[in-house]
Amino acid sequence: MARQRLYKLLILGSCCIVVEVGYSTQPTWPAYDRFKATFARNEPDSLLLLASDLAHATDQRNRCLGMLATAGALFRQDDWNGCDSALDSLERYVPVGDALLRSVGLRIRSMLMTLVGNPELGKTFAESGLALLNGSDAVEERVPLMVVRAEALVELNDLEGALEQYLVAQRESEAAHFIRGECLVRIGVGNIRYRQKRYDEAMLDYATTFELASAHSFSKVAQSALGNMAGVAAMTGEYERALVLYDSLLDILGRRSPEFRARLIGQKGYVYNEIGDHAQAVRMCTTAIALADSIGDHRAKADALQDLAYAWWYQGRHSHALDLLQEALTLVKELRWTERVRDIHWDLYVWNQELGDEGTALRSLISYSDLSDSIENSRFRDQLARSEVLFETERKEHTIKEQKQALLLAEVQDRKKSFQRNVSIGVAALLLLIAALLYRSMRTRKRLAQKEKELHGEQVDQLLSQQEIKSINAMLEGQEKERDRVGKDLHDRLGSMLGGIKAQLGALEDRVEQVQHDAQFKKVHRLLDETVGELRQISHDMAASTLSRFGLEKALNDLRDTIHISGRLSVEMKAFGLEQRLERSVEIAVYRIIQELVSNVLKHAKASELSIGVTRSPGRLSVIVSDNGLGFDTAKPAEGMGLGNVRSRAAALGGNVQVDSSTGKGTTVSMECPVVE
Repeated sequence: MARQRLYKLLILGSCCIVVEVGYSTQPTWPAYDRFKATFARNEPDSLLLLASDLAHATDQRNRCLGMLATAGALFRQDDWNGCDSALDSLERYVPVGDALLRSVGLRIRSMLMTLVGNPELGKTFAESGLALLNGSDAVEERVPLMVVRAEALVELNDLEGALEQYLVAQRESEAAHFIRGECLVRIGVGNIRYRQKRYDEAMLDYATTFELASAHSFSKVAQSALGNMAGVAAMTGEYERALVLYDSLLDILGRRSPEFRARLIGQKGYVYNEIGDHAQAVRMCTTAIALADSIGDHRAKADALQDLAYAWWYQGRHSHALDLLQEALTLVKELRWTERVRDIHWDLYVWNQELGDEGTALRSLISYSDLSDSIENSRFRDQLARSEVLFETERKEHTIKEQKQALLLAEVQDRKKSFQRNVSIGVAALLLLIAALLYRSMRTRKRLAQKEKELHGEQVDQLLSQQEIKSINAMLEGQEKERDRVGKDLHDRLGSMLGGIKAQLGALEDRVEQVQHDAQFKKVHRLLDETVGELRQISHDMAASTLSRFGLEKALNDLRDTIHISGRLSVEMKAFGLEQRLERSVEIAVYRIIQELVSNVLKHAKASELSIGVTRSPGRLSVIVSDNGLGFDTAKPAEGMGLGNVRSRAAALGGNVQVDSSTGKGTTVSMECPVVE
């Protein structure tokens, strides 16, 4: 959740720069120079005053500039519907040949579309603006359009295309000595590197931009770069540095740019939460909420509400924290901020789980799951739609080429005699018939080969399934024999060892003062260690017996008590929906899966925290085992058999295993399988 909000702040910083209007190639237009300056300073009130002054101008171009100023002011105030309407009015009244006003209007509309979640349309509007300026020397108009197009490509995950666009913009800026353009490009490249988690490179881009912008008195550019530097510092855990940068930027802003200040103060609240100063976090978030309310910035308010909820939660005011989180949920729903709605549902699930409200937690988890599926489906549909557009374009081009070829062939055939034409047609028909017969024969052979391959695959799967069943039955039989062995071990092995300890202690009764240095005492100490080891091994072996008698939940709690070491390894066990016993074979398989994962953590992870979660919902069983240990690179092949055993057992249940890990970030393994009700 926090990572996403930090990234949104960086994009905001970029937009604050991008919307600075470039210098006009027509220096004799004072009204445009005034518009450019007020837009660059992010002053919506000044833009509205300019619009009012130009509303009754005698010159039509100045009246159109007033409409553009109105659209810019509404964009700055996050009044997106009003901005869209103002741009529609501008498009109706601005002369067709006025490339300058039209290109600036298209740039604002491009940013608006990207901001409201339609980057494909944002890219289209930016390209239309560039087409209007094609062949002109308006570099200071073209470069910002290239930048907003690149930002739309970033939102479409076309990072390669965005970098290519930034490279073109960089070349044009350097050739024209357009320093502000170079700053725009460098911040945009920094945002891409930030998205790729290349934080050191992103910080260098922002710092270089800050120095360059400060040297040329580009205050807005410098402020945005400084804000992005603070965002990177907070993201990489340099919280003290982030606070210093935020305070510096807030001092520079003073009372200007309230929407930017609201987000910066909210980010300070987030940082204070991270360093554990929750009282200060409450003060920062409360201030950010009040400021966001005063200017109608609902997104900044939603961010601050969520951080404020965390601050109260960490201070133990759980009920108040849940109320604030519900308020944030209502707000982001009104904003149609789907990804944030999903994240808040997850927070509600986790918090209600901690409070023991399993019903509410389950409803939040279901909402989270449904929204995650919806977001993924939406992304898939968008990608599919773009692919269909490309396919239709290529198909139309292919059809046009075929039509041209057909016309040329018709002209040639008209010059030939009727007899030659008839012969050619007959030969062509015969060849087409032969080709059709050959094609049909090849397709028939291909289908037969495919069916044979599928049949062979089904036979192999059936044999593997039978072998798996035999393996499971053998495992169950072995577990029964193991329980018989436990009784004998308790009597024979532990009984004799404890008898030996008793005899040795009897021999030491008269030598208590010298016992610590006595070899016989050391022997007793060694026997005690061996006895404890034997007892621990036999207790571990008896887990299957506990599982058989009392069920999966009791066996897992016993496993948790066995491996929990106070001060060294904190083990958390959560089970939901296991009141009703599962099939015996399913319980054994699930227990062995968890046992294998726990064994991997103890052997390799060097973790201080371990969490085991088992949730049974209608027709499904989910298992999650996570730790905060060393982690590993999932791209590298595993050397041991642990995860292979886990996947094999899960496959026998008809389930699948997901592994999420990276070096130094811990490991989370999840398994989900169907269960018979």
